[in-house]
Amino acid sequence: MGKYLMNSLWYGEKPDLPISAIEDGISKATTETEVLYKLIDLFKAGNFVQKPLLVQLMNRTKDEVVLNLCVRVFFSIATHSDLRDSNTFRFLSDATEETINTFSSSATESLSLEVVPYLLALLEDWEEVSESSLIIKDSINFFVGFREQIGEDATLNEIGDFYIQHCKNKDMKKYYFEQEPVFPGNLTKELIERVMIAANNAELLKMEVIPSLLSIWSGEEAPGRYNTLIDKNNYKDFIAYVDKLSNMDWEKGQKYFYGHKLL
Repeated sequence: MGKYLMNSLWYGEKPDLPISAIEDGISKATTETEVLYKLIDLFKAGNFVQKPLLVQLMNRTKDEVVLNLCVRVFFSIATHSDLRDSNTFRFLSDATEETINTFSSSATESLSLEVVPYLLALLEDWEEVSESSLIIKDSINFFVGFREQIGEDATLNEIGDFYIQHCKNKDMKKYYFEQEPVFPGNLTKELIERVMIAANNAELLKMEVIPSLLSIWSGEEAPGRYNTLIDKNNYKDFIAYVDKLSNMDWEKGQKYFYGHKLL
């Protein structure tokens, strides 16, 4: 088993099984990995009632590979209220550097300003670890853009104060992508702009976050990833993909998982 399970753009195709069969599979599962895969199927089907079981697994597993995927899945389906429950992340108190890095880099997928206090707390504990502190700061900056305003060398207290002021000017009920209420239409525009440039120059797509988020929100896999070579033949696949997504119902500032609005 590798360091990561399902280390790809999304979590795979939607399940063909009815929800009752997936739930039955969870009850009969004999390994943590099996439970986790069945839970993901349940979430992809739009049923989130077993979210507490995911949290339980995330906090109890001793398998770092399982934990990495639990963290990523949790951030993909977490609502603001889920993130306000401090018991959700008990595993952080004795987490390894690898887990801290996974948590910090995945936190942006929550799209919620509620995750920043956890990142600030981690920054206090891991400030002396250069790689981890950089990842944590990158994620905080994704949400509040502190670097442009107060600089890379801002202290922890300065970043914390900046976050508090930032939140006063934001609607905390909304979900954000780089300080703006998230909307797939904005991201598909960025994707197509990049695809057209790459196609003209026969370059790699060199986009990771946007294709992944669009795939997870819609449940429709993007036709390329970071290392996909874009040329005159496959750029039309992206145009067709964006057209497909534009026909789906989206609300600005809302969060989705496989086409299901997270409430």
